[in-house]
Amino acid sequence: MHAYAFNTYDHRGEINALLSPSDVLMANLLSLRLSAPDVIPLFNDGDGPAQRLRNAIDQALVELRDVDSFESYPDISRLEEATESLAAANRAALEVKGWTAVTVSKVLHRRRPHIVPLIDSRVFSFYGTKYPSEVRACLWEDIRANTDWLTPLAAATVTPDGEQLTLLRLADILIWTPEREKS
Repeated sequence: MHAYAFNTYDHRGEINALLSPSDVLMANLLSLRLSAPDVIPLFNDGDGPAQRLRNAIDQALVELRDVDSFESYPDISRLEEATESLAAANRAALEVKGWTAVTVSKVLHRRRPHIVPLIDSRVFSFYGTKYPSEVRACLWEDIRANTDWLTPLAAATVTPDGEQLTLLRLADILIWTPEREKS
């Protein structure tokens, strides 16, 4: 995994803190190109779209901290209920230039790897969709269908800060790993 961001991005930081500028910039390790104009407005005073987005991300950080793991929900509707704050952050991102559901996922996943899937062009392509809710449904189905071999694989790996690798993060790594590296 030396060519990937695992050894840098996968440090969770202070899991109970609200969003910080460094949390946003860490997402650049996953091929985003956020710069000062994308980050500074989030932390300015006011109640514009950028501040509403920051508040939505903060709300998601709080609400998703203690929810069950992504794959533990018995059906997709309960997972969607549990991740409503993620969906709200995705909706808030639509109002901020340079922000999308992809950006939100890469910012939030690092701190909530048990519940927020990483989504990007590779994952959208893998599942043949362009909708975050469809990615979540497909990932949920795949992880649940393959728990028997994913669980021991995840259990054998810890993140650089010593945390257990989540099945959700493992799924993303597997999607991103080229076929030649999997064999």
